[in-house]
Amino acid sequence: MKIKPAIVPYWDVQKISAKKNIDDVAKKFEAMFLKMILKEFRKTIPKGLFNSSFSSKIYIDMFDMSIAEKLSEKDALGLQEYIKNAIKAYTRYSGGK
Repeated sequence: MKIKPAIVPYWDVQKISAKKNIDDVAKKFEAMFLKMILKEFRKTIPKGLFNSSFSSKIYIDMFDMSIAEKLSEKDALGLQEYIKNAIKAYTRYSGGK
C-alpha cells in the first residue's frame, strides 16, 4: 500500500491535485498584482484622518482588494492574456499538457 504525502511541495506544479482553470488563475493573479499596485500608490498619500486607526487600514485594504477584483474582471491592464501564454509556455516546456 502506497501512501500519498499530505503536503505537495510548492515547486512540484504538475502534481498538484487541485488545479484551477487557467482563466481563473490569470484573473486572480491580475487582481493580486493590482492590489499590490494600489497599496504602493496609497503609500504616497500623506497620512491623514483615514490612515490612522487599525480599522481604517483594514477598510482601506478591503476597498483596494474590491477595486482590484473589479478591474481584473474587465482585464483592465491586459495582463490576463500574457499570464495565460506564460503558463501555457511553462507547461509546454516543462513536459506538462
